[in-house]
Amino acid sequence: MIPEDWRKRLRDAVRRSGRKQSEIARAAGIAPETLSRVLTNEITRPSFDVVVRITHAAEESVGWLLREDDFPYSADERETLIAAAEIVLRREACIIVRP
Repeated sequence: MIPEDWRKRLRDAVRRSGRKQSEIARAAGIAPETLSRVLTNEITRPSFDVVVRITHAAEESVGWLLREDDFPYSADERETLIAAAEIVLRREACIIVRP
């Protein structure tokens, strides 16, 4: 089942990418107008292929976009979690080594 908020999540992914919509469209192989219409719901039923290409161009996973259980975090959230885990592991290593 496709979540109702997929379009909002896609808009958020495009915004978070920090790239211009024209760059995202070019990377997705679509016209900038098409990207705009998908994001604003002018194209109410875009092809899955177009949605996938936009998602990947925004450097996000389709699993996250569709809220699949294995992809609960966005790319930004995953990076933050990995950085936090590395800090914790370094601290644990320091604690273990101390006499």
